[in-house]
Amino acid sequence: MNDQGSSFLEAVLDAPSVREIQKLSPYAVRLANRLAKEAPAETRQLRASGKLLSTLKERAENEALHQWRSRIRAVRGETTPDSEREAAPPLP
Repeated sequence: MNDQGSSFLEAVLDAPSVREIQKLSPYAVRLANRLAKEAPAETRQLRASGKLLSTLKERAENEALHQWRSRIRAVRGETTPDSEREAAPPLP
């Protein structure tokens, strides 16, 4: 993980939580960084409720699937409505 992303996580979460996140997939780590940067209070709430890791894993899986489907459509030359071309919905 890069230093900038790590600093967002470390500023919001305790060291054990950061270490747990760093063990997740690259997608999940990027999501955690983005969530810590854009919604630190929500990140803390998810951690306090014990749902942070499961939320990151689920969201990472959904985004990976979304990207894979987009690539398949591009290879097939399929067109999709603008709403489907957008990035996955924002974090919870």
